Amino acid sequence: MGSEGANFSQRARDAGAASAIARSTADRNAAKLVRLRDGSSVTVRAARAQDEPALLVFLSRLCLEARRMRFFTGAADIEYAAHLVAATGGDRYGLIAHDEEGVTVGHATYAKLDDRCAEVAIEVADHLHGRGLGTLLIERLAAVAEAEGITRFVAEVLPENRAMLDVFRDGFDARVCFHDGSDTAEFPTAAWRLGRERFEQTPSRRLWKAPDGGALSTAAAVPRAS
Repeated sequence: MGSEGANFSQRARDAGAASAIARSTADRNAAKLVRLRDGSSVTVRAARAQDEPALLVFLSRLCLEARRMRFFTGAADIEYAAHLVAATGGDRYGLIAHDEEGVTVGHATYAKLDDRCAEVAIEVADHLHGRGLGTLLIERLAAVAEAEGITRFVAEVLPENRAMLDVFRDGFDARVCFHDGSDTAEFPTAAWRLGRERFEQTPSRRLWKAPDGGALSTAAAVPRAS
């Protein structure tokens, strides 16, 4: 094959690779209707900068205890937190969940610590605790991260936040270690397959309710107030 033919073949391969990347990016950013364990549905899609006002409303409505669980303090800078959650590109990626009326009911985001590891943060509206939304958000976030070459997720959780720790342990076989006043949950991003399998195998009759003081939230990926 001459140089012209070789160049044509290389251009074709490059075009094919670019097309595959474009399809993958479009798929991961597309809105998807997902069914929760009680049969209700929410829409999950990629976060974008335009979501910042809605995220600010969502985070502002958290009760003081939920804010403490999420940010390790009740005095967090909610405006800055909403800005970070809505940030996209570079070393950050996030998901937004909203109900049929378009009201934000949850979010999940990761921030890369290095090329292979990222911190994950999640928040689910109180009235949706126990329906599997937290597991679905983590599952989808981990699948995106794995496709981006990230192999490990970590999350900081207060020890008393048993509800969130149970999601990580029961859904993704996370290893949890206590250090400096908080628990760190760690699991491979490939565990999203395990999370999906276990979610599908969990019948609605086994729904649990977060115990008093529990919240489906983590503090990682958003700086805590001093």
